[in-house]
Amino acid sequence: MAGKSSKNTGALALDADLRIGAAPTLRDALLSALSAGKPVALDGSAVNQIDAAGLQVLAAFSRDARAAGLTVSWSGASDSLHRGVAVLGLNELIELPARAGTN
Repeated sequence: MAGKSSKNTGALALDADLRIGAAPTLRDALLSALSAGKPVALDGSAVNQIDAAGLQVLAAFSRDARAAGLTVSWSGASDSLHRGVAVLGLNELIELPARAGTN
């Protein structure tokens, strides 16, 4: 999970499967990024499957990063990730980038 990270930039590439089985690993990777105390860039372009557990981890991370005064940016987000965030009404908390071709 999220094995592609750069300690220098705080970049973290999310795995394709972020369902409940991946939630603990996702949580650990995001907590590690949060503890570095630097802005974090997430790449969710590879996310193919995500469920409520994965979205809860991302939401908690976003909330905690904001509380710590850390910037979280997205270099990409898949359609699956966009759909999951929208269905659970987490748009304002997770703040994904706009989809290509949308206003």
